[in-house]
Amino acid sequence: LLAISLNSFATDDHHEEKKSLDAHEHGVSVLNLVQDMNKISFEFEMPGFDVVGFEYKAKKKEDIKKVRKALNLLSEFKNMIIIDSEAECKQEDIKAEVVNEGSHSEFISEYRLTCQNISLIKNIKIMYFDNFSFSKKLKVNLVTKNKKLSQVYDIKNNIINANGYF
Repeated sequence: LLAISLNSFATDDHHEEKKSLDAHEHGVSVLNLVQDMNKISFEFEMPGFDVVGFEYKAKKKEDIKKVRKALNLLSEFKNMIIIDSEAECKQEDIKAEVVNEGSHSEFISEYRLTCQNISLIKNIKIMYFDNFSFSKKLKVNLVTKNKKLSQVYDIKNNIINANGYF
C-alpha cells in the first residue's frame, strides 16, 4: 500500500521507474487532482530544492536525513492537503519517491482516496506550504466530472474552492 523509495536516492544511480524530469522552476510545484466517480487522485510534482533545499543526489548523512524526513511527510496525504471531513474520504493508495536525473531531483507523491460523499467536498486546504518552506507557488490542475480548474496558489491563498466541482 505504501511505496516509498528510501534507499534509491542514496545508493542507486537510477530509479527503477525512471521518469524524465521536465524543466522546472524552483519555488513552483504542480498539483494534479482528478476525479473518477467516488475516487480522487492527487499527484504532487516538486523540485528537489522546494522540498529539501537542494537538487543533487543526497550522499551526505545530513542530506539523506532531509530526504527521509521529506518522504515521511509525503507518506501521509494530510500533510499535503486537507479535505472536508463530511466527504468521508479514506486513503486507498499512496506513493512517495524522489527521482534523480543528472544534477536535478524531483519529489513525486501520489494519493488516491475513496470518498463516501464526494459531492460534499467544498474546500481543499493546501498544507504543502506549511511543510516545505522553500515552496512559493503551487500550480493546481483540477479535473472533475463537473468542471475543470487551473490556478496558482501560495501560502496566503491556500484553499481551493471546490464547491460544485464534485
